[in-house]
Amino acid sequence: MEYSLVMLRFFQSTSHKIFCAAFLLVLLGACSPANEKPLRIGTNVWIGYEPLYLARSLNFYKETSINLVELTSASDVIHALRSGTLDGAALTLDETLSLINDGLDIKVILVFDFSNGADALLSKSDISTIEQLKGKRVVVESSAVGALLLDSALSSVNMDVSEIELVSCTVDEHLACYQTNDAVVTFEPARSMLLAQGANLLYDSSKIPNKIVDVLIVLNQTIDSHPNSLRQLLSGYFNARQYLAENPNEAAKLMSPRLKIEPDDVLASLEGIHMPLLSENHQLLSGELSPLLRTANELSEFMFSRKLLKNSPVLQNLSDASFLPED
Repeated sequence: MEYSLVMLRFFQSTSHKIFCAAFLLVLLGACSPANEKPLRIGTNVWIGYEPLYLARSLNFYKETSINLVELTSASDVIHALRSGTLDGAALTLDETLSLINDGLDIKVILVFDFSNGADALLSKSDISTIEQLKGKRVVVESSAVGALLLDSALSSVNMDVSEIELVSCTVDEHLACYQTNDAVVTFEPARSMLLAQGANLLYDSSKIPNKIVDVLIVLNQTIDSHPNSLRQLLSGYFNARQYLAENPNEAAKLMSPRLKIEPDDVLASLEGIHMPLLSENHQLLSGELSPLLRTANELSEFMFSRKLLKNSPVLQNLSDASFLPED
C-alpha cells in the first residue's frame, strides 16, 4: 500500500513536470523566428543597400520570415513606412531625422555606409566648372543629402543657391530629368550611368567625408515583435559582406542585374562608399554619446538652419546595437 502511494505521488509529480516542460516549449515555440510575422524591410536602389539583396541571392534568408521590399525611391519607402506597410527601412540619416521630427518612433540598428564619392554633382558636357552653373537648371531631390552636397559644391566657389535654378526630381527620374536640364545632384547607380553617357563630374561626396550616411531603421514596435528576425537580417547582411570581400567578382555578377550596371561598374561604385565593418558598427551605435549621435546632431543643425526641419529632434535614444552579431 505504501509502495503504491509513493509511486502514485511520483507519477503525479513527474506528469506535472512533463506538463510544465511541454507548456514552456509551446511558449518558446511561439517566440521562435518561424512564428514571427514576416519582417518587411523597404529600400530603394542604392549601392550601399545591395549586401541585403546579395544575402537574399545567396539564400542566407531562405529559412527566415524576412521580406525585402524593393521600391523606386526613398519617398516611396518613407510613405510605406508611415502607412504601416513596412516594419523598417534603409534610408539616409537626414531622412531618418525628418521621420523622428515628425514623431515616428524609430531606432537605427545598422550603419550601411558613408558616401565617399558615390553622391555627385554632374553636368552636361559643355559645363566643366561649378561657376558655369550660374543661371542654369540643376536637378536635385528634395532631401538634405541633395541640399548638403549642392550647398558644399556652391560654397567651394563662393556661389549661393539663389544663383541657380533648382528643379525638384525624385531619384528614379534623375536620368530622364538630366536630359532636359543642365546638371543633376545624384548618386549610384545613376551616377555611373550618366558618366558613361558623357556627363562631367563637378563635385562629389569625397569632398565632405562622413557627412552623408545611410542607415537601417526599424519601428520600436518591430524591435518588440521581430527580435529574432532582426538578428537574422543583420547576420545575413554581414555574411554577405564577407562573401563580397572574399569573392568580389562573383558578388558583382549577382548584384549587377538589380543595379542595371555592369559588374565592373558595381565594383567601381563600391569604391565610392565606406561600409563600416561589424566592429565599427558596434562603435558607431553604442553609448550615450555614440559617433552616430554626434553626426546626427551636426546634420540636425544643418537641416534646421536650411528649414528642412521644423525643430531640432530629440536624439538621445537614436540607436540600438543589440541586434548586431557579436564582434
